[in-house]
Amino acid sequence: MGGVWGHPPAARVPASLRPYVDAMFGYSADGLTPGVHRGLPSHGLTLVLSLEQPLRTAPSEEDWARGVRDAQWVSLGGLHTRAAMVENPGRWLGVQLTLHPLGARGLLGAPAAALPVGSWDARDLLGAEVDRVVEELHAATDWADRYAAVLAFLGRRRRAVARGAQPPVPRPEVRHAWRLLTREPARPVQAVAAEVGYSRRRLGQLLAAEVGHGPKTVQRLARFDAARRAVARASSAGDPLAQVAARVGYYDQSHLVRDFHEFAGLGPTAWLAAERGAQEFPNLQVGQQGDGAA
Repeated sequence: MGGVWGHPPAARVPASLRPYVDAMFGYSADGLTPGVHRGLPSHGLTLVLSLEQPLRTAPSEEDWARGVRDAQWVSLGGLHTRAAMVENPGRWLGVQLTLHPLGARGLLGAPAAALPVGSWDARDLLGAEVDRVVEELHAATDWADRYAAVLAFLGRRRRAVARGAQPPVPRPEVRHAWRLLTREPARPVQAVAAEVGYSRRRLGQLLAAEVGHGPKTVQRLARFDAARRAVARASSAGDPLAQVAARVGYYDQSHLVRDFHEFAGLGPTAWLAAERGAQEFPNLQVGQQGDGAA
């Protein structure tokens, strides 16, 4: 115990990339007790560029127990609904981004629905750009240079997509439905479909083709993402779980606990204890994801 988290300067996402990138931040820590961190599901795509050593992960707790370890400098996946396992080696350094799922086509050249949630190599999608950005990050001497390398990488990706056959952009109705589903996760899906002018079935088809999940799952992921942040804050403030559950849109405390078991593999109290034991990976402190313009 007794590890120290660094405080890298804030990263600024330029306006040209905001339709695709909701957040970017650097993270650093040293002297942590080695262990395992749970990468929890959310309604954003996570892109991690690790420094000093590859990030070692497994798609699920069961895979981790079987000895599965994916070691990658650049880690990217689709919208997952189970906790991924991330090795905490005691020292961490890198840059993490939250990508907007509806911006995946414009930035990566493929919809979020096409991104696997299991074991895969980012080179399958990004090719030699993976090696290039890793080299540039290792050559960087400070956080400003690291952020510049990541933004240059994203800029190259955006230009490469723009030069190719233009992927179809998400329909305005789908973008509007996404905003409603993620901002108001308690709103009935039928009401969302009616507002954007689709049947519930058609909205489900279009959304699944874009992000890999239907409206109800998107709502649940958004609500859970808000819940796990609220649980972390409430623990420090001493607020009861029942109060947190009501605040983020659950029927009651047991409803919140069921979602934690499904998405995190642990109840909220056990999850907090595990994360504190691992000195909390910094994505717990990242602000609420934006809605993006995608």
